[in-house]
Amino acid sequence: MSKLHDPEGRPAQKTSPLHQALLWAMRLGIVAMLSVSGAFLYTRYHQTPEQVELVRYVEIDIASLDAVERPIVFNMQSLLQSRTTRPEDARRILVDELMPQLIRLRKLAEAPVRASQTRVVQDLAREYQVTVDEFIDACRTAVRVIDDPRLEARAGLAQVQAAFQRAAERSQTWRSHVAQTTADLHLLKRR
Repeated sequence: MSKLHDPEGRPAQKTSPLHQALLWAMRLGIVAMLSVSGAFLYTRYHQTPEQVELVRYVEIDIASLDAVERPIVFNMQSLLQSRTTRPEDARRILVDELMPQLIRLRKLAEAPVRASQTRVVQDLAREYQVTVDEFIDACRTAVRVIDDPRLEARAGLAQVQAAFQRAAERSQTWRSHVAQTTADLHLLKRR
């Protein structure tokens, strides 16, 4: 039996073994480049569960908690800086307005602790709860100072300012921990 032959087709060319080896080397090189590129892109853009949850915590939870916290802190600062507010009015503002708002904020701050599935976010969420507790304690200190008739005005003011200073420092420490954790998990934008 003879091979079929196409009279109008090109004649079959024989390639040398060197050309065959070069062709296969190029094919393997292309496959290797694609594999390395795929691995690089996967490691660059794949996020660990900690990264995914921290992004959610920072972008959603902290943003919503900040929206509640910001007016409270503004009111506390205004009250501290006001020289014309009578003690009775200050006590009323603290007890009737600021403390209930802080307690609501504390309850809102419990949600990220319950919802988080990673240790990193749980630690940050618990630290935020401690920060809110520090603000609550500062308001309680202010109420105790107002209610204590034996306490000298300057000493009372110093106690209140120290309590609010501790709360503000605690808040700044928590914010720096969030930023540090974000950097540690390589979530900062590359420039």
